This record gives sequence, C-alpha cells and structure tokens, in this order.
Amino acid sequence: MTGAGVHCAVPPPREALLARLGAGEPLGAPGSESWSASIFLALAPMEGISDFVVRSMLSELGGMDICVTEFIRVTDRPTPPAVLRRACPELDMEGRTDSGVPVLVQLLGSDPTAVAESARTACDLGALGIDLNFGCPARRVNGHHGGAAVLREPRDLERIVAATRSACPARVSVSAKVRLGWDDPDDILDIAHAAEVGGADWLTIHGRTKTGMYTSPADWRRIGLARAHVSIPVVANGDIFSPDDLVSCAQVTGCSAFMLGRGAFQDPNLFRWIRGLDRGAWVQSHLCRLLLDFIARANAHHGPGTDRLALNRLKQWVRSMGQTHPEMYNMFSTLKHIQTLHEAVGLICGAIDHTVHARPSLTL
Repeated sequence: MTGAGVHCAVPPPREALLARLGAGEPLGAPGSESWSASIFLALAPMEGISDFVVRSMLSELGGMDICVTEFIRVTDRPTPPAVLRRACPELDMEGRTDSGVPVLVQLLGSDPTAVAESARTACDLGALGIDLNFGCPARRVNGHHGGAAVLREPRDLERIVAATRSACPARVSVSAKVRLGWDDPDDILDIAHAAEVGGADWLTIHGRTKTGMYTSPADWRRIGLARAHVSIPVVANGDIFSPDDLVSCAQVTGCSAFMLGRGAFQDPNLFRWIRGLDRGAWVQSHLCRLLLDFIARANAHHGPGTDRLALNRLKQWVRSMGQTHPEMYNMFSTLKHIQTLHEAVGLICGAIDHTVHARPSLTL
C-alpha cells in the first residue's frame, strides 16, 4: 500500500510550507474532505525508532506532510558532513523520502556557533529544513545543557535559534521543538516568545514539562495559550493516538498542525486513519507484514553484520505497538528474548495465518 494519489508532501519553497502551517483552524466537519485537506501532519523524531528505513516506510503509506530525523547531537564543534549524511540519507535524495515527503534535519546542542555551523553544512548538503531540539528529556543530554535543559534559560534558546536562522539561506525553514518548560508549564509563554524573537518559522510544542516526562496527560490547553501568544504557527504534539484525539486537540488548542510521535509507531497507519483513508487501526496480520518489510529493508540498508541494530529497532517498534495492541504485547514478550533476525522472522510469520510464504529474503 502506498501513498500514491494521497495528500502528503508539502513542496518547497519555505513560503509554501509556512502557508500550509499557518492555514488556521481545521475547516469543515472532522473527517470531511475539506477538513482533511486543511490539517498539517508531521512525523515526530523518536530516538531509536524513526530512522531512515522507518521514515521511508511510514511516508510511503500516505497522509504525512513532513517528517523529522532523530536528533543529531552537536557538541562544541560543528557536525561533519559524514555524520549528517549518516543520520539523514535523504540529503542525497533532494532532502525527501523516496516517496517525496520532505525531511527536516534535527539538531540538538547548546553552543549557538556550533549548532549554526552544523545547520549551514546541512543546508549545503541539501536540507530543506532545520529543526532544533529543545525537548529531549534524557538525563545524559540535559547534563550537557542540551535538549530540554535549554528551556530553563529562554534567552539561550533565542540565541541558538537566531544563530541558526542567520546561518541558513532564506529558502530553508528553521523551526524549534520544545516542551512546556523544565518544571513549570507556565514557562511556555516565555519559551514560545524566545523562539519567535530568535526567528523560528514555526514552533512544535509537546504538552508536558521535562520533569513531567510522559507520566501526565498532555496539556493541550497550554499549547493553545502559547499559540495565541505568538504570531508564528504552532504545531501541537502529545497524546494524539486516534482521529478522535486529534479532533479534541484541535478544539482545545485551535491548531491546524499536529506532530504525531508515539501514536504513529503504535499504529503505523495513523496518518491514513486521520485522513479518512483507513477506517481504523490495522489488525495484527497487517502489522506483522509491515514488520517483515521493515526487517528486509533494514537488512538491505544497513548491510551484512548489522543485524543486531535491526533487531534492536524491531524490538523497540513491537514494544511500542504493544501499548495499544495486546497481541503485539504478547509477541514482544517472546521477541525480547530472541537473539537473531532469523528467529524474529519465524516468530512474526508464525503470527500470520497462512503467510509463511511472506518471509523476506535475508542475507545475514
């Protein structure tokens, strides 16, 4: 199943992207053709899951406007071209997935000069957009004043955004992804203002603080307050697991743009489901066929000797699916003990009735 003929990629230039993002509240009744055409859907970066292979697969399904790489860590020195290309092979594909969906290069760092120079290099390599990560809650990242740690000093965020905007040509978008704050959700107004003053073209807000991690419900109300506080487009993120969730989020926030993270990995057809192209979440057999495709593609992309990487990512994806699919949770209970891709293929094929012939051809 592909995204042919399905509303998906937003073409450059940057102005066209901004026009879509700033379209206002969704139009028409939820699920209607006008409603579907008026919303903007992005795939969130998910460390350890949303790599090149997964971005390619999910964008092919259709319904996605844009996707973002896993974060690329920037230290006190600019990131070399080889590192950028490894994290974002789409740079050699005109900055898009093979189905034409634009890919933003996400950078995470606290040194304005190093981040800006890394962004400049990415632009020289063909990046269509740069996204700055100020939302990662990982302790190892925050300990170096990266990710969500920057939220404690909005002025630092502003400087990083401003340096990056200055380093990138006008045709390239610069955006920021943040949480509501470090520990105080009311800080989001200062954070959003800092991103706007720094020159961000738009802002993605995850509706939790850093200390809130993923334990509390996403605070869509505060995302809406931030949206009303700035003039740049705001993309809502957090707790969107179904079309009904997205409708509720739109009503509370007033947003027409949404970033799907965990929901898109738990239900890979979520973009299609929201667009009205599918009537519901996929059943286990459909999910398993997708996983077999992932194994084959990951093996082909990473090459011999990298089956451990593919297996680990497979386990993470199945674990994610298990959050909403009990049968996939049961599969993960066995999969987590498996040591080879061949064993994983056997397990997955065994879960599909009469589809043993669907085994991919692997060279391990």
